Amino acid sequence: MSFRVKVIVLILLASLLPYSISMIYMGKILRDKYYDNTQKELHTQLTLSVDRIEQYLKTLQRDMIFISHLDVMNDIFSQDVDRRISNLLETKKKELHLKGDFYLVDKQGSVVASSNIKALGVKNFPFTTFYAVDVFSPFNRQKIATLILDFSLENIKHFFKNTPSRSYFIELDNKRLYHTSNFVNVIEVKQALDTPQKIMIVLEENEDVFLNALRRYEKIFFVVLLIGAIVIVLIAYYFVDKLLKPVEELSTLVEHITKTQNYAQSIVVKGKDEVAKLARAFDTMLHGIVGALNENEKLTKEIEETQREVVFTMGAIGESRSKETGNHVKRVAEYSKLLALLYGLDKDEAELLKQASPMHDIGKVAIPDAVLNKPGRFNDEERAIMDTHAQLGYDMLHHSERPLLKAAAIVAHQHHEKYDGSGYPQGLQGENIHIYGRITAVADVFDALGSDRVYKKAWDDERIFNLFKEERGKHFDPKLIDLFFANLEQFLEVRDRFKDV
Repeated sequence: MSFRVKVIVLILLASLLPYSISMIYMGKILRDKYYDNTQKELHTQLTLSVDRIEQYLKTLQRDMIFISHLDVMNDIFSQDVDRRISNLLETKKKELHLKGDFYLVDKQGSVVASSNIKALGVKNFPFTTFYAVDVFSPFNRQKIATLILDFSLENIKHFFKNTPSRSYFIELDNKRLYHTSNFVNVIEVKQALDTPQKIMIVLEENEDVFLNALRRYEKIFFVVLLIGAIVIVLIAYYFVDKLLKPVEELSTLVEHITKTQNYAQSIVVKGKDEVAKLARAFDTMLHGIVGALNENEKLTKEIEETQREVVFTMGAIGESRSKETGNHVKRVAEYSKLLALLYGLDKDEAELLKQASPMHDIGKVAIPDAVLNKPGRFNDEERAIMDTHAQLGYDMLHHSERPLLKAAAIVAHQHHEKYDGSGYPQGLQGENIHIYGRITAVADVFDALGSDRVYKKAWDDERIFNLFKEERGKHFDPKLIDLFFANLEQFLEVRDRFKDV
């Protein structure tokens, strides 16, 4: 994730998130308020309906009390021979359009009068009691019977005004009566009737209808929320772009410098803020780096040149102790470079070998003069001493971490190793001998055989070439010998160019 995106996300989290949370919270408040208002409106409508029902029931109860005080009730003593009480009750039932019946029950539990003629004489009153009013004797004010109403709750259904979105029903002992709606989700309010029974009047509204009305407001709210969010995003992007553009230019410049290693660059950022100060400081640093690099390059070149001069001089010193000319090390250096290029080493590595090869005999500075400059052949003891110069040269050089001296250490150590493993000081064989050692061995022997020494005269070319052919795969790497003969004219040209005066 880019720094620009991170900053934009951070700004959005710091602004858009609180904005969204506050807007959503406000929307929840509005939704809850709308929900509460709907519930209140339902409660109001339900209360009006319940009030009308209770007024109806109270009127019904008063009518029963009025009937209980009528003189006709004295017919109880004559067992209602002419059924005047039953007729009265039946008339009242019709007048009220009542579903259900009135029953007059004596003290023994027998029905002595009723709007339901079939119930006369029934003992142990088996019907449901909705209202009951005691009937007293006009003579001694003692209870003589009970007027009971078996009331069907269907009588109050006409007080319900159902609509497609709202529905009334009755709940009795947690059972729903006359519930006809099939709403899936509802908002529901209920209220108890003031009756001995646990009768609840319930009003429910289809929540989908409620939500449809609410969604119209929520759509408007969502549009406002979305527009606000877009404005915040655009503002954030504008300021981030303005803030990070100089930083991105600076980052691009740094990336370009890293790839090209070209520090001669410049950046200009207008303004006085911290980013502009950073850009100016970076520009100043670049100029300082360019100056330092130029100075460092000069010093590096001087050090490298000094190294080459020191290495060549040390190699020449080693050769001069054995009374060999300085041109020997020059020729060996040129032969080594030419053979390295022919072998396939790159130009830099071939040049490194050229600079290192003059150090191949540096170990001779530690060999006594009596051995080093002895004319004629060495005895076994002298040969053993002389052969130590390869290890001595390695010991002098191998501690350095400089590429040139590390290469010189390899050359000094391995230029007397032989391809068949019969060389010294380690007896290495084949390609276990470093390519630097294999190349220097060919270059050193070619020049040594063709030059005068205190212990011998120079060989002619035919003798040298015959030896190289004989030692191919024994002393020398066969590939190098093949390259030598395939490019012999170049080696002879080098020898002529640097011949001893």
